[in-house]
Amino acid sequence: MIYKICPKCRTMYEVGQECPKGCFAFAKKQNNKWYDKHKRKNAEVYHNKKWDKVRLSCLMKYDNICIYTSFKYNKVVPAVLVHHITEVSKDTEKALIYDLDNLIPVSDKAHREIHARYKEEKLEDVQEELRAYIKAYAYGEVLRRRGY
Repeated sequence: MIYKICPKCRTMYEVGQECPKGCFAFAKKQNNKWYDKHKRKNAEVYHNKKWDKVRLSCLMKYDNICIYTSFKYNKVVPAVLVHHITEVSKDTEKALIYDLDNLIPVSDKAHREIHARYKEEKLEDVQEELRAYIKAYAYGEVLRRRGY
């Protein structure tokens, strides 16, 4: 076996594994905090109590399920992020920022895929697809409540 020494805590562990003391996860968390504080665009939108409430409402409304993965790939994956269908930077009047109809819960992987598709495909087509997924989920909820 080949071993590696963690540069932070000096613990020895196998190559291909993460530090058993969690140094990698801690460093990643610190890096994310720094990015959010110094580099994130529209930080005023994401760093307030109103956003926290709307984000939690969106996740609860869709049962913490990644709607994108659920409909596109027919897989159930937990959602960890809430994506603005109409991007915050494009919403000049700031009317859709906290609108639940403009938000969709997604997994990290799905979020990266959506933004990659924004660059490759026509933006409006991807947004319409996301809105269609939300409508399909809502329609399924109506059927489920009626006992179908």
